[in-house]
Amino acid sequence: MNLTARITRALGSRRFLYGVLLFFGLEGVWVALSAAYPMAFDEEFHIGVIRMYTHQWLPFLAGQPDNAGQFGALAADPSYLYHYAMSFPYRLLQWLGLGQMGIVIVLRLINVALAVAAVYLFARVLHRAGMSAAFTNVAAAIFVLVPAVPLLAGQVNYDNAMLLLLAWMCLLAFDVHAALLKRQVAVRALLLCAAACMLASLVKYAVLPFAAGIVLFLLGSAILAFRGQWRALLPSLTAGWRAVSHATQAATVVIVLVSAVLFVQRYGLNTVRYHTPVPSCDAVLSIHECLAYGPWARNYGLSKIVPEDANTSALAYTYTWAQALHYRLFFAVNGPSDSYRNYPPLPAPSATFVLLTITGILALLCYGWCALRNRPLLLCLLGMCVLYIGVLWAEDYSQYVETGQPVAINGRYLIPMLFPMAAVCGAALREALRPFRNAAWIKVVATVAIVLLFINGGGVFTFITRSDTLWYWPEGPARALNETAQRILLPVIFEGNKYYQ
Repeated sequence: MNLTARITRALGSRRFLYGVLLFFGLEGVWVALSAAYPMAFDEEFHIGVIRMYTHQWLPFLAGQPDNAGQFGALAADPSYLYHYAMSFPYRLLQWLGLGQMGIVIVLRLINVALAVAAVYLFARVLHRAGMSAAFTNVAAAIFVLVPAVPLLAGQVNYDNAMLLLLAWMCLLAFDVHAALLKRQVAVRALLLCAAACMLASLVKYAVLPFAAGIVLFLLGSAILAFRGQWRALLPSLTAGWRAVSHATQAATVVIVLVSAVLFVQRYGLNTVRYHTPVPSCDAVLSIHECLAYGPWARNYGLSKIVPEDANTSALAYTYTWAQALHYRLFFAVNGPSDSYRNYPPLPAPSATFVLLTITGILALLCYGWCALRNRPLLLCLLGMCVLYIGVLWAEDYSQYVETGQPVAINGRYLIPMLFPMAAVCGAALREALRPFRNAAWIKVVATVAIVLLFINGGGVFTFITRSDTLWYWPEGPARALNETAQRILLPVIFEGNKYYQ
């Protein structure tokens, strides 16, 4: 076995994947135990809403709770299921007598577990989509070295639960598609996929474009499978249901019914009452009440001072938007206790990501048809991402038009599409390299170089090298551990400029 094959085999091994998951878990734990509360990604907001739900056993809010204006219109907010679920460990920890610091750390560790599980499931998604084990494992390694990823994993944030459910949605959709290829209907997988889509959208409404992509994909698959044979659909449904045990049937029905009730209670009632599934704060509460809600108050204030001749060019905005998303995936940022102080990204992982993105998009434009025409699962992933990025851009641009400022642009919003787009662009790059005689060597050398460049300051290393004493818990050994790690890392990491020029 030559050297190329040995490296490829090592990269594709289960040990490498488990090593990536272990490293990611350690990254998240490091952040969870080091970073002072609250962190930048709305951690104070999430803890606050979790506390609100500790005062009731059911997730249904009769109206706006007292003194909850800073959380927006809670009774109409469809992104609530994570907070409701996390309220139960919060209650238990409070009952056990843990203080605020202990409760936050335990909840953070739960989020680390959710994030690690999400990476594992996304690795299965890429494998099911036809990507090689080596590519899948390397994609996972690069993913956990994007600085915003472990920073998000190590704090209390609904994105961690959303990522896990999104990966589960994809796997269930793939199961349904596999059955449709045989002109069969996997009823259990189909119902669970519907439930997963509803539950995930109740964790965070940003899942809706992904769910729409899955629905369109499965509808298209069903049409292709049963066209001209529609009489076979009902017997296939019946046979698929009978193939499931009675206990599984009952459990599936309960899960779907509960999910549907919760989904209709928020999205359905919002649509009836406010004519939109996700109403703005002022559609539910008074302007005075909404002024306590930071994001809404910011947009409201800026909208009052927008010049009539403000330049709202979509093209110019898109360039600024893309730059800001990239920057906020790789920068280091502290929480409100330090006025959201942030430092520039480290050069090596940041520049490598830009190069990878540009190369992947060019390969997709040039070779996408060859790479995807017989790969329906990759088409599903691409369709989901196109819908999501389109909705994200439209929402951000509408706020830009309203306020005259590029607000609410967060790099972490790209995290849900990093794995799916890695698969799609990876397939296109494989087609681009096919004509080269030494394609295997090119892949191995490029892979090793990319991983090494990401390690040089990526992941939790960005937090360690950029943070200072105000970023750590005031109690415990966090400060000493991070300062020791800084002394070890700084001589071997290309730090670039720590401060803005």
